[in-house]
Amino acid sequence: MGTSTSSAGAGSGASFDPPWLDDAETGIDSSHADKPISPNPAPEDGSDGVNDSDSENAQHEESPAVAPAGRYQEARRALTGFVQSGSGSDLRRGISSFIKKGMGGSVKAASRMRTSAIASASLGGFLATARDGTDPDIDAWVASVKQRNLSAHDTALEVVQKLLPTGGSIDEESAKHAMNQAISHLYEVDPTADIFNLADDQIANVMAFTVAYDVYNRVQLELGRVFEKLKYVPSVIQQRLAQVLDYIMVVVNKSMGKVRSGSTSHSMREIATSALQDALTVFSES
Repeated sequence: MGTSTSSAGAGSGASFDPPWLDDAETGIDSSHADKPISPNPAPEDGSDGVNDSDSENAQHEESPAVAPAGRYQEARRALTGFVQSGSGSDLRRGISSFIKKGMGGSVKAASRMRTSAIASASLGGFLATARDGTDPDIDAWVASVKQRNLSAHDTALEVVQKLLPTGGSIDEESAKHAMNQAISHLYEVDPTADIFNLADDQIANVMAFTVAYDVYNRVQLELGRVFEKLKYVPSVIQQRLAQVLDYIMVVVNKSMGKVRSGSTSHSMREIATSALQDALTVFSES
């Protein structure tokens, strides 16, 4: 379902942010994350991009200082019902509880998952810089990759390795996996895409895919045993997991479109951070 291993979930009484989180951030090459990305036309709801994000409302939510007892109990119960019935309401309720109680609310969840936004912005900035040819070192690297005639899959791996060469922590490995999944998904929806010559809208899609897959992987890490323990044939489990991913992808893509709306360009770091916060707010309130 995203990551190769699920866990029983982090226990109660622990800090929501693990001690290695700051190190995970610095492991990603974010030197081009502040590159601007063009805005989208304003959506029908009249929102105006980053400044109109629901994250402003999320700042007022109350959340505990440390993880409460039974933090994932309600989420597991709802997702168990979802696996059994395929009910979208059970799915939404499970993800909502996962964010609100399991991760301390959308603001704390965004802090806990900030590596996701950094990975998204770093990947977007790197791809835009490769397209624009404004960094001699990246230009030389792109030329060397093209000379090797790699497959789309192997090219994705090369890009991810370039941005996150070491890794090791849970968050770094999840970011690596999400970036790789995002590029692969781009090729699925747009087989003719040239990864080193993407338009801003395509780059925004890759950024949204990165956030969505990282959220999906996070659900697997913390709640995956719900899916593993139930005695269903693999085809049913795969169908349910596809529903989980579809739901997360739809919400994150809408959030990305929302925060890019208006007439003002913002940095990819701002866009990725706001899209993550907006999506987590939507998940928690659904």
